[in-house]
Amino acid sequence: MIVTLLETQKKDPSRVNLYIDGEFNCGISINTIAKYSLYVGKEITQEVLDELFFSELEGRFLDRAVGFLENSPKTERQVRIYLKDLSFKKKGKWFDSLDTETLSKIIEKVIEKLHEYQYIDDERFAELFVTSRMKNKPRGKDVLLMELLSKGVAKDTAQKVINLLVEDEASLLKQTYAKKYKEEKITMKDRKKIDFLRRKGFNWDLIEQFINNESGSQE
Repeated sequence: MIVTLLETQKKDPSRVNLYIDGEFNCGISINTIAKYSLYVGKEITQEVLDELFFSELEGRFLDRAVGFLENSPKTERQVRIYLKDLSFKKKGKWFDSLDTETLSKIIEKVIEKLHEYQYIDDERFAELFVTSRMKNKPRGKDVLLMELLSKGVAKDTAQKVINLLVEDEASLLKQTYAKKYKEEKITMKDRKKIDFLRRKGFNWDLIEQFINNESGSQE
């Protein structure tokens, strides 16, 4: 096989259309041209062409993943979901067809590089998430755990971070109640208030302790 044309794309001068044996093969970046020393008239094997195509797609997926992470941190699972969705959107634009095995390899390479460059770190994500919650929307440990699990953070990592950052859950419950109900009293019969605290992620033992303490302080 022979490289017969390297045609600069009109909409993006940093990309080139690659023609093999007179037929369009794929769009590639100028970095890929340099990496594989491509020029018109160069002989190229199918093996090298496949490697070039894989490298090109990996770079494009990586660029999009970095952009996805620029505005706010994400978990590894969120990035994986984004990349899979992206593969569906770009079918017919970046590639005509892509088997499941090749797509999985590309995603794994991208995830590996994102970890290497420290763009994704689930423990760090959990720390930022819990810190933000404590500052803006206080929650008990139960809700925090469910929220982190829903975003793809491993259970042991989530529990480790929560236990580290939420040391005094009893005080947190008291603050949460006071923010909502000010100085209103609470008893075991106040189902509405108790349900509010449960929805905020506080377990029954803590709520019962809080009610008993409040009752004692009223005497």
